[in-house]
Amino acid sequence: MWKSYFDKLLDVHNGKQTEEFDIYTAELWIPKPSEIEVEISIKKFKNFKSPGLDNIPAELIKAGGTALIKKLHKLISAIWRQKELPKEWKTSITASVY
Repeated sequence: MWKSYFDKLLDVHNGKQTEEFDIYTAELWIPKPSEIEVEISIKKFKNFKSPGLDNIPAELIKAGGTALIKKLHKLISAIWRQKELPKEWKTSITASVY
């Protein structure tokens, strides 16, 4: 019954073939993150939080100084150009607290 209902509901063309059109999108141009933005983001990290899968705490990243900021900016810029996040960045850890 549900299948029949949704077949009728979503059949906007009543079974007729429609013409194919070229679809153009207007993507926003967003500049790549600057080194200053990376530095500001790092400064906003909260202390005394659990580290992620890499086991690097926020305090250690903050203590990395200018050298680490430059390396992270280089990494983020490369990811920005490739337009794809690393697989590891898509993994999250959820811990239930009772």
